[in-house]
Amino acid sequence: MNPPRNTLNPIGLTLATLLTLTVPGPAWAVQSHGGVEGLVSHQIGHILFVVAMAYLLYRLYSHQVKEVGWTEFKIFLWLLFAWNLLTFAGHWMSEHVAKSQFLRVGADIDSFTADGWFDVIFYLTRLDHIILVPAFVFLLIALRKWSAEQ
Repeated sequence: MNPPRNTLNPIGLTLATLLTLTVPGPAWAVQSHGGVEGLVSHQIGHILFVVAMAYLLYRLYSHQVKEVGWTEFKIFLWLLFAWNLLTFAGHWMSEHVAKSQFLRVGADIDSFTADGWFDVIFYLTRLDHIILVPAFVFLLIALRKWSAEQ
């Protein structure tokens, strides 16, 4: 038996759902996933992303795609591939860094104390935007070249 349908709200959205869709909360640049299962599922996402980038690169190289814009797109894919590997390593390494190395001011992390090479490499994995921003610049260049061709 189907529940009675609300004629004032035919698609069944509650006020809370409508507010969530129209007035979202803040989306911070770094968010924890909570518990081991959050990290594991997130890492699986990075693995699938790496596999997808590798597959796209394989297809582009095996078909010898060399038209306008495709070189930039391949660079974009290589950078995304590298970003995923770097980020995967950073997530794994963050599980092995002592919480006492993060210096807090209130609720915010203010700085990080590096005690050795592992910590320095961990810190460098946090600078993933150095790979990700140029990747999207190459995507933009490829899209502009493709758009100019039409």
